[in-house]
Amino acid sequence: MTRLGGVWQGRIKGRLVLAVVAVIATASLYAEGVLKDGWIEVLLLLPVAWFVVAPGGVSSLQNFLLSLSAICLTVTCLDLTLRPLISHRLHYTPTNIASRKLPRLPIVGRWDPNLSFDVESYGDLAAMSGDVRLREYRRVAFHTDSAGFRNVPERGPVDLVVLGDSFGAGVGATEDKIFARLLETRYAQRTYNLSYPGGPYDQFVNFAIESPRLTFTPTARVIWTFYTGNDMDDAGGEIWELEKLPWRGAFGQLQVEYRTFRNRSPLNQWMQALRWWLKGRTEGVIVRELPNGRPILFQSSHEAWAKRTREEIERHPNFSKLERTLSAMRNLMANRELDLTVLIFPTKGEVYPWILDQRTPMPDDARSSGFALAVLGACERARLRCLDTKPYLVEQARRLLDSSGELLWWRDDTHLGERGHEAVATLIADEILGLGGREGAEGGDRRL
Repeated sequence: MTRLGGVWQGRIKGRLVLAVVAVIATASLYAEGVLKDGWIEVLLLLPVAWFVVAPGGVSSLQNFLLSLSAICLTVTCLDLTLRPLISHRLHYTPTNIASRKLPRLPIVGRWDPNLSFDVESYGDLAAMSGDVRLREYRRVAFHTDSAGFRNVPERGPVDLVVLGDSFGAGVGATEDKIFARLLETRYAQRTYNLSYPGGPYDQFVNFAIESPRLTFTPTARVIWTFYTGNDMDDAGGEIWELEKLPWRGAFGQLQVEYRTFRNRSPLNQWMQALRWWLKGRTEGVIVRELPNGRPILFQSSHEAWAKRTREEIERHPNFSKLERTLSAMRNLMANRELDLTVLIFPTKGEVYPWILDQRTPMPDDARSSGFALAVLGACERARLRCLDTKPYLVEQARRLLDSSGELLWWRDDTHLGERGHEAVATLIADEILGLGGREGAEGGDRRL
């Protein structure tokens, strides 16, 4: 009996050892981020549980667990190895490579600090469509500062802060061609770009927590950009007092950083892209043709917002939060003794409606959208200066297309192209900074 008991105990011990190895191996996929769905991990653990409690011989199940463990550990090691090698190749734009939540306050985002990329890129709409024939390739240099924003090294007190979403950040455009940078190189404005993709509430929070580390000149200004196409999709926040924001302690920050690590699993990103491709990504992308026969793309969800009336915008549940954010920003500007101007950016289809709607241009194409009218009204109530850029951009778009066939937007993107950034820089210099006719710091022609 003693001998049989020892054999039985040895078998039980062997089963438990293999079960522990299998649990660690399968869990490594989840811990590494290759698997995001916890239910898949549960399914992988079911044969492990059966192996532990099953009566009689389980040699076939034992072989299965050994194979499963070897595969899981191999995939985990492969994912770790591929992180520094191919992660940057999995994205069509460098702005998607290293975005993350701020560990101490994960309701807002940043890019990793001190990045430097110079890659071939194409537009977000071409990426959504999945059709390589629609891509407009360009080189994009992308750098971040020590705080994770798109800036060259800081130099002295700041004359101008650009605060906004992906338009302010210059997504889709190379470093020295975005309007924040042009305001520095052409108009001698020491500019700090605090833009990061997100809604107005995110931008308010970013400015509130980042501005104390900046030194401003006595005449410093802030340009805050709004976007018609998706700002109302942002539910905003519920807290406008900085001390009441959901700040994270040391352990909470580690949790945020670990989630960022998991989210950057190259194999999982590849699988997500494959699923997106198999589902058919053309939904939401509108393809039209330019006079020269080349395709131009629009995003249907953005253009839907551009067609809503002022009354529809003001009745939207997110609009009252946007008004609260404007008021909070006004108070913050007053405390910091800074001058603020809100810029409203139209959608691509608002600037090129005759192309989107396949008709001839009309005089009222430059009319402000319902979103712009609602925001203009909210800014007036908050006693903030606000400028709708649509009339100016429509005028420039028509003139540029007629004279050279060029566009203010990338053909394959929802974002401004290089000529669009030039137009915005010129508008800001003329209408807000009062620098009309002034020669840029590097010379050059400011005309479009």
